[in-house]
Amino acid sequence: MIALADRKHGGLRAAVLLSFALACAEGCSVRRGVEPPPSPERAGLGDLTSAADRARLEAIAAARTGTPDEGGYRIGPDDLLDIRIPDLLEAQPQAASPRGAQGGAEVPAVSAAPAFQQGVRVTGSGEVSLPLLGMVPANGLTATELEQEIDRRLVAAAVLRSPHVSVLVAEYRSRVVAVTGSVERPGLYPVTRPGTTLADVLWAAGGPNREAGRVVEFVPAGDGSAGNRSPLRLDIELLLGLAGRDGRLPNPLARPGDVVSVAPAGSVLVDGWVEKPGSYPVTRGLTVSGALAAAGGQVFAADRRRATVKRVLGPGEDYSFTVDLEAVSHGTAADPPVVDGDVVRLPVSRSRVVPWGMWTVAREMIHVGGNVLLF
Repeated sequence: MIALADRKHGGLRAAVLLSFALACAEGCSVRRGVEPPPSPERAGLGDLTSAADRARLEAIAAARTGTPDEGGYRIGPDDLLDIRIPDLLEAQPQAASPRGAQGGAEVPAVSAAPAFQQGVRVTGSGEVSLPLLGMVPANGLTATELEQEIDRRLVAAAVLRSPHVSVLVAEYRSRVVAVTGSVERPGLYPVTRPGTTLADVLWAAGGPNREAGRVVEFVPAGDGSAGNRSPLRLDIELLLGLAGRDGRLPNPLARPGDVVSVAPAGSVLVDGWVEKPGSYPVTRGLTVSGALAAAGGQVFAADRRRATVKRVLGPGEDYSFTVDLEAVSHGTAADPPVVDGDVVRLPVSRSRVVPWGMWTVAREMIHVGGNVLLF
């Protein structure tokens, strides 16, 4: 029993030395008057778009605004067209009949079909195959322009005198915007209406779903040149105008070939003087104070006035900002939302660490003393 008591008191001395060493180290590491480096000026603490991506987005929006509108959907390879030509009567092959005694003209026999209607797939070279006309170029034309072209060819070939051609795009395949990721209806969306923007395409896909985060990656369509097609990381709430006073992002016109991908919510890492440091899933509307609460809340020695958030905006670009949780609790400061990849750290308070260390030592003494008395 004496040996057991000696081991208990040895553990007590080790706990005391460890607690005071930790208190001294933490207290000395926090120098008076030293604050975290200031964050760069931003539209708001919730803005996830880097300065470089914002500048690129503004340039893309300006360039597309200055480009003449295409006037609707342009047919392209692999599109499925529904082509209807009333009164098209296909000639039937027949043997040559003898001319009349006065040299009368031959009268060809015709089929009794009153109309032509067919689903036609546009070939890889951008053409459609039609009876009596052969291959007709369709690439880059609107449905109305293709109707006019078929009309012209029917008249020129003396097939119909006054044709009435109808062309509908039954399946859009070529000139579309791809919307993927955490949206309600991922898929390919055609740019059929003049003035369609990226936000319009996202809403057409049902908007972000319940698993969506706040980052959307936008890969702009190439213009045939060796331009920069690296993805832009944008704040979806600013793009869709959901951020309120935090402002908006430029909302460029959508172009066929654009790719928009909404990232899932992901996780946030909570570190420092909290009860249960670790990684926690990001839910819709999760804020800094909510992330700290998910980690079990603060310990007594934590500094609630200097919680820091480190956020990665893109390759080689990140920034940090400080959140005053005391001001947040009193409603005098905003509680910024957290996003995938954020690191939230709650530092130690130099005025609280020594009392916390003494209380920890006292608690250990009571705990060890109680165990010794049991024997």
